[in-house]
Amino acid sequence: MNSAVAAPAADVETVETFPPLEDVLNGVSHAFQPIVHLDTGLTHGFEALLRGTDTLGFESIAQLFDRAAENGVVEQLESRLLTKALSDFANLSCAEGLHLFFNVDARSLPELGRNVPKTLNTMTDLGLSSTQLCLEVSEKSDISQDSAATKALRKARDSGIQIALDDFGEGYARLRLLHEEHAEYVKFDRYFINNVARDPKKKLFVSSLIDMFEVLGIQTIAEGVETDEDLSSCRELGFDMVQGYLVARPTLDHESLSRSYESLISARRRDRRSRTSDQHLLREQIVDVPTLNIETPMQDVFDAFRTNESTRLFPVLDANQRPLGIVRDADLKAYAFSPYGKDLIVNRSFGKRLGDFVRPCPVADIHTQAERILQIYSHNDALNGVIIVENAQYAGFLDNSSLLRVLNEKNLITAREMNPLTKLPGNTAISDFIADALTEDDQTRALLHFDFDNFKPFNDTYGFRQGDRALLLFAETLRQVFTGQEFFLGHIGGDDFFVGACGLQPTEISQLAYEARKQFAMDVESFYDKEARERGSIEARGRDGHLRSYPLLTCSAAMLVVDPGEHQSDLETVLTAFADLKKRAKEEGGFAFHQIQ
Repeated sequence: MNSAVAAPAADVETVETFPPLEDVLNGVSHAFQPIVHLDTGLTHGFEALLRGTDTLGFESIAQLFDRAAENGVVEQLESRLLTKALSDFANLSCAEGLHLFFNVDARSLPELGRNVPKTLNTMTDLGLSSTQLCLEVSEKSDISQDSAATKALRKARDSGIQIALDDFGEGYARLRLLHEEHAEYVKFDRYFINNVARDPKKKLFVSSLIDMFEVLGIQTIAEGVETDEDLSSCRELGFDMVQGYLVARPTLDHESLSRSYESLISARRRDRRSRTSDQHLLREQIVDVPTLNIETPMQDVFDAFRTNESTRLFPVLDANQRPLGIVRDADLKAYAFSPYGKDLIVNRSFGKRLGDFVRPCPVADIHTQAERILQIYSHNDALNGVIIVENAQYAGFLDNSSLLRVLNEKNLITAREMNPLTKLPGNTAISDFIADALTEDDQTRALLHFDFDNFKPFNDTYGFRQGDRALLLFAETLRQVFTGQEFFLGHIGGDDFFVGACGLQPTEISQLAYEARKQFAMDVESFYDKEARERGSIEARGRDGHLRSYPLLTCSAAMLVVDPGEHQSDLETVLTAFADLKKRAKEEGGFAFHQIQ
């Protein structure tokens, strides 16, 4: 008799249960963190960051969504969280015209795509426009091309909802997805921001990517900006916006949120490059091209092109006057010249809207230097122009001929103001810097005046050509010693030079001045003949015509420090103080110092 042997039970993977959705929604909150424009300090929007998952027993937000996916409720969870975030955002006292950045789990995208009409209705009920919502999709999410997820993103964009690619450079690097689905924003992971100023390879890589995104009309956001050095690097690289602890930490105190952040406004004021802004040139040359609102019916779009016969394109704006791209007459010709094309496209049941014809267009702030805008053109010769914005709102359009006029005018101004020998800024720029030092009271400014000692005897003995070489040598010495954006170098004329410094201690500046004087005295010795070097002097006639001995070339420095705070000094007072300091410097061993408090 055969005995039956029971087979061992197969291992069954247990799935931990997920709490009721209502309990989860009651247990979590959204902290908001501002995303701020670099050039203005104005808030562009807030990212909603989930808080409270730890009190529900989850080790991380990722674990919350993984458990929800295992239990088949991730799509419901995401949909409910989005509604909650939209409601919190709409209740902000400063929400008008700003954007809500909401992180979405890639697994919930198909359902979010199906619920786009419902989401739009919710936003309308809350008084929000579709363009105020931006869905952040992490690059760590492996979203394949033409998947249900990408189709959902396409549907959301077609409805006016914006897209941001988050954690750029950290995951799957879906550049094809970025190109074909055209996200409005790219958020760079902190890895690319940290220490970028001291990493030439990283700096080149990031700046090249930013150039590419500018051409595509995609705005760039630097995440994790925590230090002044990070902020300075972001501005130098050309980021549009920043987000991080330096601006503001995520907060559950929604009433503390603001439409502008003084830390960035002050940093911009301190940035020396703001003095060389080309905004006055841009204002003179930008073209006042008529615009269209993204909600404009297609019949009105055709009428706009017909009424403005010479207009080949219109910038397209959202409800808050922020540019979304351009629409060209060339893109509508296929419909306009077709017997039934125009009637078909204006038919609402056909489903075509203005957003379907909007093309990306580079956007530049009014403070952007003309050379930077020219870089955008050099990457793509098929561009129609650049949209110019001020405080993130449409200010005008810069076409090819307008840009050429800006560059030509700037070159003429630069040529007039630059010293022809040393190529350093001349008296106009120096006077502007000193005027800034006397009116801006946010930080200490140091003003240095360098003057050669015994330059006339040297010039008379060795000739003007050798004298010019000495001037060029000193200009190069200044460039090597006073490096960084906190310094401004100028050539007053003859053997008088100027250095301005922002935000550094007087002891640091005086040490650098000492190094410059020492280096120049060592290097200029080679300009003398052997006998003069060995003797340490030359024989030359003085201003009185008598022959006498003169030491080798050195340089004296007078330093005037302007402390932050209220002071009544003007340019004439400063120049008078410099005259006295120069005399003291030559009498007191080559350096004199005075502080305006």
